[in-house]
Amino acid sequence: MEEPAPAPADEAAVLWSVAEEAITVEVVRDHIGWLASDEMRGRDTPSPELELAAEYLVDELAALGLEPAGDEGSFIQRWTFESAPLDRQESHAYVQINGDRRDWRYEHEYFALPGPPGPAEGTPVYAPDPASAMEGLPPQAQGAPLVVGLPDGLGPDFGMAIQAAMQAGASGVVLLMDEETDASATFQLAAALEGGAAAQMPLPIIGLAHEAGQELLESVGVEPEGGRDPPAPVQVLENVILSFQSVFGEESAEVPNVVARLPGADPELAREYVVLTAHYDHVGVGPPDDRGDSIYSGADDNASGTAAVLEVARAFSQLPEPPARSILFLWVSGEEKGLLGSAYFAENPTVPLENIVANLNLDMVSRNAPDTVHAVGEEYSTIGELVYQVARDHPELGLVVAPDPEPEEQAFLRSDHFSFVEKGIPALMLTTWLHDDYHLPSDTPDRTDPDKAARVARLAFLLAHRLATQVEPPEWTEAGERLLRDLEQMGPP
Repeated sequence: MEEPAPAPADEAAVLWSVAEEAITVEVVRDHIGWLASDEMRGRDTPSPELELAAEYLVDELAALGLEPAGDEGSFIQRWTFESAPLDRQESHAYVQINGDRRDWRYEHEYFALPGPPGPAEGTPVYAPDPASAMEGLPPQAQGAPLVVGLPDGLGPDFGMAIQAAMQAGASGVVLLMDEETDASATFQLAAALEGGAAAQMPLPIIGLAHEAGQELLESVGVEPEGGRDPPAPVQVLENVILSFQSVFGEESAEVPNVVARLPGADPELAREYVVLTAHYDHVGVGPPDDRGDSIYSGADDNASGTAAVLEVARAFSQLPEPPARSILFLWVSGEEKGLLGSAYFAENPTVPLENIVANLNLDMVSRNAPDTVHAVGEEYSTIGELVYQVARDHPELGLVVAPDPEPEEQAFLRSDHFSFVEKGIPALMLTTWLHDDYHLPSDTPDRTDPDKAARVARLAFLLAHRLATQVEPPEWTEAGERLLRDLEQMGPP
């Protein structure tokens, strides 16, 4: 396949001038600082702060003179977020050892999976891992809780643990989570599960944060895994009573996506759209870190992408003439709950879905090496060739475009562009990748690099303009066609 041609020199100069003047470090810094301030309390879906963030975006878009492209002539597209919050009054989880009771704190020390409420109660049987449980549990497991270690977290072996419990007639399952499941991860798992991230389980199941699970084993004289070879045998935990009950309610809330449009200039191509996306939600307020900070600010994830797309919109609004195709700017909520806002838009688009020719998604664009941005999914469509060409045409960006640094993490399936991919629309994600503050209270504005975010925004503007100007729309590569076939065979989740 031929390499994309560079833009004419005079056009490239005009575009760069607009990008440089319209997308400034100071404004990007201000956007990130406000969206990720303590007052915004992590922009959870749903929350009053999410609504404030949507209002902020709407005010900015109106000032830019862009067209509303949401519902009923507004910038807002509402969708229904349905959740099943745990009833804290009716639910409990505790262990009693030799008569001494210790209650576990929901969201901090345990999470609950949707399913029968229980209670599950009794003297538990312990298995160090799912494979050990599948080899056979003692008769005492009948009607009692099964405690099973998950050294690999909620991976493929998780189903083995449930199967073993059901075969033995256990009353419920307590999962001892892996080292990565600290209080922060437990809080986020609990929120995701309340938001419908898992199907109904066949029996009561809770998961213990790693530290709480290790404390349980130590308190009954079982050496925690990692300090023992071979692993501890399957055994009954004498003098121990476990009890847990998880009662879930039902709630729903109407939450906002934000959508704006810049009509294209070409009479034929203007009916087609290039869509730029960023999610503007984060995970809210949770367990405090060692500094006592409990607000998960989400400065890089994804106030940075939100700010970048907003500034791309500013640059497009300041062009002497719009590009041939129309541009749709879309900020979605509910990404942290499972790509829900973008999935809703893909099912209920405010422009004809068949007219969307490409999606460019910005998610976490303000951290790590100042000269590198990753183009996740570049191998799947001709948008990948184009982003490399744009970066070569504009060395003044100071950015090297690099491929997905960790393909095994499957990031191409884990952000909002994937909702478009599932509809057969070529897509690309620009990201500066993960860091140690990911999904922690420490993801604060002072740790972002607004200059880098501004340069990524300029790259996104130049790339989107190229996509909206070239006569032929982007196409899937052979790798992309294989991906689509694999997704079709997998079917709906």
